[in-house]
Amino acid sequence: MDLPKLWGLIRADLARARDSLPNHAASHKVIAQYQEFLNHNELELACDMLEAYAKDQKVSKEFWFSLRDAAARMNLADRVRRYEKYAENLQPDCELGG
Repeated sequence: MDLPKLWGLIRADLARARDSLPNHAASHKVIAQYQEFLNHNELELACDMLEAYAKDQKVSKEFWFSLRDAAARMNLADRVRRYEKYAENLQPDCELGG
């Protein structure tokens, strides 16, 4: 698969996660950082920011499955497992990057 197509799929997964958040999330600092990273095609860092947001906020299973899909496309196997675990528990129980 060519990179621009892969990036488009990853961006769609990240957008699906972002779209599952409430409207007021837009004013959160890490969501602004997410958008900045997305604007520069820093997709892994954008994913990090969405995960950071969820560290302190309630999110849905859809959010975690969307991040899982993005991580899978980026070949981040440790994150795929972590996001699946979070979806099962609905909240992270360890530090970011754990």
